[in-house]
Amino acid sequence: MNEQERNSSLLKKERLINKLAVDQQSSFLATWWIEIANSIKKTKIEWSLEYLEVVNQNQYDFWTRVLKQEPWIDFLFPDTVIHKGDHYWVHELFYSNYPSSLPLRYLPKLEKWLTNSSDNGATLKEIMAKLNLSNQPIFLFFVRMSPIVKMELFDLASIATNDIIPDHEDTAIMALDGSWLIFKSLEQEWVFGQI
Repeated sequence: MNEQERNSSLLKKERLINKLAVDQQSSFLATWWIEIANSIKKTKIEWSLEYLEVVNQNQYDFWTRVLKQEPWIDFLFPDTVIHKGDHYWVHELFYSNYPSSLPLRYLPKLEKWLTNSSDNGATLKEIMAKLNLSNQPIFLFFVRMSPIVKMELFDLASIATNDIIPDHEDTAIMALDGSWLIFKSLEQEWVFGQI
């Protein structure tokens, strides 16, 4: 095999690796996150994505193609929801502003909210009142997933069901500048606070 054939083979291998990585991440999100996105979409409130995924340059074109296929095509997301780079900046802001209080699982070092309610919407509204929050754009996201939903806080409060704030995910509701956080853990612990 000459050098040109070897380079061509390496390029094909690299493209395949990138395509498989995109297929795997897309499949993961379609399995775990798309139900939440569909629940939000059905409410007819205004929302957008800060980002769906952050990828390297070699994966970008594969992602833009995936957005035009099922199940993603139903959302008509623009290509701009795929960010190029390696910084999940909202997640990074979240972790830097709110470090964990536990060594084996993530739970921010914030005030705990004790609730007997299984109604996530009611609990969210109680915490919003305690923090005296006004309506404002916020980020809604799930700690182990890349998509960052952007919407109005009061809109979220009006639709906050267990479908949108599921019990099987660590859920973060954060001010755009990271100045306050409401967090619900997998263990149904609610914590909140400001920096």
